[in-house]
Amino acid sequence: MKIRCALSLALAICLSFACSWVTIVAESTPVTSVTDSTQVPSLPPSPTSIPSEPVSIREGLASLNSYSLVIESNSSGPSQTEYSHTHIEIQNSKDQDATSTHLVISQSSANESEPTTTDSYVYSIGNIQCTGSDAEEWDYTQNTPQQKEMQDLFSEMMDIFPLIDDPIFVGSETMNGIMTNHFTFRISGLGLQSGAEVTANQGDYWLAQDGQYIVKYQLITETVETATQAKVHMDILIDLTKVNQPVTIALPVGCVP
Repeated sequence: MKIRCALSLALAICLSFACSWVTIVAESTPVTSVTDSTQVPSLPPSPTSIPSEPVSIREGLASLNSYSLVIESNSSGPSQTEYSHTHIEIQNSKDQDATSTHLVISQSSANESEPTTTDSYVYSIGNIQCTGSDAEEWDYTQNTPQQKEMQDLFSEMMDIFPLIDDPIFVGSETMNGIMTNHFTFRISGLGLQSGAEVTANQGDYWLAQDGQYIVKYQLITETVETATQAKVHMDILIDLTKVNQPVTIALPVGCVP
């Protein structure tokens, strides 16, 4: 199940950004607490009329001139040998009409003796696309304007809407250099279907005050089966940095016609 989830997440993101594949890291690293956040004094968390619904990930990124985006997911359990880690890093520059995407996927299942890892890159500059890695080989493709148009059209049909459930406003904060509104939430009904004990259920996200796009999002969930003590953990991180800052994207040296 976790392998299918990791591949589904990677596929959705790649389709959303007109990529042509997927990737991962060797260890499952839980999402850490926020450190790059300067909080403005605010009232205790409470329901508020401040807009809490973000625009979609694609819509938010489309409003920016440049950015760096990291999306990570980690899951483990119920056995100690089962885990999945997906790391996707995207850099984009409108001025260059360029995007670079690094995808890493590591996963291990109870039925496999060795974990598997995929590590790949996609560079797109104008109509040129390079796919692969230095460790393997690069695939150079030059699309026609017609192909590029259809690829862009298809990618616009795919989008990402992070899970948010009854958010509570925390306060106004500077996150990653952007003035944001910070919200917390918990997933309702977690553990009801499985009957497992919920040991972690915490979500946070930061919306840009100008644009309502997600600057940072993190969700940590964990359940434990009472009889066997089998633990299932999942965490998600979306981190947007370098917003509208200069970005230079170049094709890798080994990628040639």
